[in-house]
Amino acid sequence: MSAVLSFIGRTERWITIAAFALMALSLMADVVSRRLFMTGLIGATEVAVIGMVAVSMFGIGVATDEGGHLRPRLFDALIPKSIDELVDRLASAVTGLFFALFAGLAGFMVLQSVVLGDRTEILRAPIWTLQAMIFLAFATNAVRFFIYAARPDLKPGEDLETSAAGAADGDPHDPHDPGNHNTPSEPGAAAQSAESR
Repeated sequence: MSAVLSFIGRTERWITIAAFALMALSLMADVVSRRLFMTGLIGATEVAVIGMVAVSMFGIGVATDEGGHLRPRLFDALIPKSIDELVDRLASAVTGLFFALFAGLAGFMVLQSVVLGDRTEILRAPIWTLQAMIFLAFATNAVRFFIYAARPDLKPGEDLETSAAGAADGDPHDPHDPGNHNTPSEPGAAAQSAESR
């Protein structure tokens, strides 16, 4: 299961990076074309939209893989510690079902577009290729969360914000932290300070 998650995460990262680069380059080329030739580059904005859809959809998995999603913790204190793991498994299973449902709907859209032969307005690219990205993003996240439900130990932590803040500000209780200004002084130094006063 760990190997499956690793493969999905790696693939999503590369697709997201490539899609973001494609989006940025197409918009840049359009701007340069407008400056030099006083007209936009045909199809550039449509390519950028395709890249944006890929980044937004596969970015869901990238953020999930890093534990970067914001989750309300208002009612966490109301859940008994004894059933924490059960609740965590249940939450992952329900999330997996949510993604599976939308993957099914997206798959249905893909089939409909293939049958109807819908195409984009400018580049005349098949619409189903764009919708297939939505299907794949939902499907991979469904697999991911079903694995989390079966193996909660593989689920990434949700303390990125806390750890980032701690790394930036320094741990006030760590005497070895160079950024810590609350480090207790040596007894000799304290005595000298008291005498100087």
